[in-house]
Amino acid sequence: MNKGLLPSLEKAFRCQIFGVKPKRNVNLLKTDRGYWIIKGYKNREKAQWVTEIAQALREKGFRHTVHYVLDASGSAIFAYGDRFYTIMKMIDGQEADNAALYDVKKSAETLARFHIAAQGFPVPHSSYTYEGTPALLDKWESRLEQFERITWSIDLNGPQNRIEQLIQQMAPQVIRDGQDILQNAYKLPLTPEMYVALERGTLAHRDVASHNFLLTSRGNCYLIDLDTVGHDLQLVDLVQLMSRMLMMQEYRVQSFVEAMEAYSKVKPLSDTQIWMVHQLLRYPDNVLREITGLYSHRPGYHMRGVLQLVQMEGRLQQQRSMFLEAGDQILQRSPWGNYHFVG
Repeated sequence: MNKGLLPSLEKAFRCQIFGVKPKRNVNLLKTDRGYWIIKGYKNREKAQWVTEIAQALREKGFRHTVHYVLDASGSAIFAYGDRFYTIMKMIDGQEADNAALYDVKKSAETLARFHIAAQGFPVPHSSYTYEGTPALLDKWESRLEQFERITWSIDLNGPQNRIEQLIQQMAPQVIRDGQDILQNAYKLPLTPEMYVALERGTLAHRDVASHNFLLTSRGNCYLIDLDTVGHDLQLVDLVQLMSRMLMMQEYRVQSFVEAMEAYSKVKPLSDTQIWMVHQLLRYPDNVLREITGLYSHRPGYHMRGVLQLVQMEGRLQQQRSMFLEAGDQILQRSPWGNYHFVG
């Protein structure tokens, strides 16, 4: 952090800063007004979007999210040099643990409350084009293509380390699973969901990793980091949350059922929506996300962590297959007939 920034912050926010500590992609400030989180952006539009979204969500009743501190002029954005900074009150909580079902259920409830508030945001037609397919599927297709290029390179040059050996072993099944869901996704009733999202102006968080849910000692759960929030199907958040937690829950059907019930008690889901979430979980996103993230040198992806995750997913292949075939257990009282894979 630029040392010249601190005196400017003290003047603008009328505070004293006693210390700075890096934390992920932000910095923790110790001030005489409490602990704050400071985050910088390259452009004002992004900083303005997240601060306005946070305020709108709070006005709509979703207060378990980030709370921005205003400077002396009443602005939530502080410009310094070529960066635009926001300051948030620190939330005194622990990151959710997807291995703990209690944390998963609290995260699901909080996501549902966010989804209720994240409606009524008209889509700007000048920047949105409806092309008939959800952005999620486009992202998945691109991710799968990148993974295939990685595997071709490994086949050509031979595996150079342990993770490339695992990639080579898992590639046929991973590619087959990815292609199957992408080829059959058009059979899912996603188009009606997209039109509903357009009509209601729904927002999705789109990065519901466990570290973006903070649980406090009082039992509250906060959803943070609104940088990725945008107009989208809210089902993509559920698919992402379930995909990440299921691996840590060893693909137990009961964990999925309880997490979906926790969400549904706050924001009811139809059987069709639950069915679509279960179907979309056939896409092997955990492996593809981690491996492509590592080879693309994206922040937060490191060899050791990715290796551990890929090894875990490999050990759980049988449990994952059993979960994907357990539709009859999940929707035993389905009103629309037998549950089956659309492919």
